[in-house]
Amino acid sequence: MDAKKIYKHIYSLLDNITPIKADCGKLCQSACCKGDEDTGMYLFPYEEIMYGTNENWIKIYDSDFIFNKKPVKIAICSGKCDRKKRPLSCRIFPLFKLNGKISIDTRAKKICPLARAIQLDEYNPEFVKNVKKVFNILNKFSETKRYILETEKIINEFNFLIR
Repeated sequence: MDAKKIYKHIYSLLDNITPIKADCGKLCQSACCKGDEDTGMYLFPYEEIMYGTNENWIKIYDSDFIFNKKPVKIAICSGKCDRKKRPLSCRIFPLFKLNGKISIDTRAKKICPLARAIQLDEYNPEFVKNVKKVFNILNKFSETKRYILETEKIINEFNFLIR
């Protein structure tokens, strides 16, 4: 697996496509980009390779989420990101693959008006299609596939708790 090549390709699928055909950040004053621990984004396996040590807009830490007996990396931005370099979790937000299909990640409802207010079929269809492509690519690799399944378990547990 050439992680850098794969993530560059995946990033390109979502570079210029957003959940709606407008700047959704204007609806919530860019709540998902505040740059605090509540809005940090988990990095997918090997994704940290996309970030050098001299990036001043993003800090990468070990999180409390353990996968493969290691902490998953979490990225916390300074509040102003380099959109061409933003992590995959930011690019797919507020969606995730759940139970075999692309769905709204209920964890996003805390900060994202789109996750609370509109149904998946109201999202930009090109965005949803490309998020699905991303997950299809990631599912070809055993470690990212297991990571997706583990994250799905966490989301399903979260959904159970909020019911």
